[in-house]
Amino acid sequence: MESYKSSLAVGNEKLVGQSNSNIKAQRFRFCLRPSQSPTYYNLCHYLQEKGWKRTYFNWWAHFSEKNFQFDFHAAQCLEFKHSLAALVAQFCPNVMPLTYCINDDNWFAILNEIADEYYRKDNQLLDQMEHVAWILKPALLNNGQHIKIFEKLSQLEQHYLSADRLGGQHVLQRYLWQPHLLKGPQFGHKYSIRMFVVLTNYAGAYLYPEGYFNVGLRPYQTDNFIDLRPHLTNEHLSDDELNVVQIRTRQYDLFKPFYPQIKNIISEVIHGLQQLYPQAFICRKQKALAIFGFDFIVDSKSQVWLLEANHAPCFPISAGHPLQHTLYHDFWQALIANFIIPIALQQSVNTVKYELFDAVGAGI
Repeated sequence: MESYKSSLAVGNEKLVGQSNSNIKAQRFRFCLRPSQSPTYYNLCHYLQEKGWKRTYFNWWAHFSEKNFQFDFHAAQCLEFKHSLAALVAQFCPNVMPLTYCINDDNWFAILNEIADEYYRKDNQLLDQMEHVAWILKPALLNNGQHIKIFEKLSQLEQHYLSADRLGGQHVLQRYLWQPHLLKGPQFGHKYSIRMFVVLTNYAGAYLYPEGYFNVGLRPYQTDNFIDLRPHLTNEHLSDDELNVVQIRTRQYDLFKPFYPQIKNIISEVIHGLQQLYPQAFICRKQKALAIFGFDFIVDSKSQVWLLEANHAPCFPISAGHPLQHTLYHDFWQALIANFIIPIALQQSVNTVKYELFDAVGAGI
């Protein structure tokens, strides 16, 4: 691939120019409520900028909220952490750090399994092992809510014996003790990578070739797991404090060797999803799509690992966001040119080239 879509901007400009002329001739209409989601808000802005007219009637629109009604169960499988972990375990177990689906009923069995596998040495059960830690995440929550990291087996046991803990489905994942770090002024900083994937029920799945790094603002450390800020790369862990700085992937050459790994991982996950939910990738009445944010981490050996996937990620709506003009503007233009306008034109799938995306899952 030509330096992982180095011609992205040129292609964008060409397609946007063609799209504008089409829109002026067609007078397209859309039906999206900007207050419903950041995705709708951004699309309303960019479609109106191109001359589209807003209507309050789905039946009169060339593109509407109905076109975002991708298969509910397939989308949920990616969104919910325990469902994604089960998919990965079945179809591609090597793309994610070792992960257990743990809940109120099986936690005792899971902890016994972990104890036998990781904490037994010379026929003795130890409470702590070098470079072994576990990160516990609620399956249905995002933004770093209720995440905990445990170094000791006894800490895990005490957590599950506590009456104050959050119940329900969780994933318990082996913590990557030695992540690849970005050099700061004095110390290394942990980071994750966010990439965008468009799933469709008519043409498979497509990866946008540029994303961004979430770089922790606090230096990474392994002697303190009480303060989670150096360990988690969520944008906000509290309402009043930024936890990361976001930098587009194009800005770092180190991203280039990561991209093929990312593409392969997503392809394997989508293949598994197609096996579990083949109906999600068949268009029976109306073309539908979904946008997902896939998150990755890189270890000290430059191996990329999948962390999670988020349906309809929280795109920024402020014009002042640092990536609004350098990343998101081009993403929305590419989405409109490659997916929304072809839907509005009722264009045959075989005639759409998806030049600004990479295929990561063929249509069924």
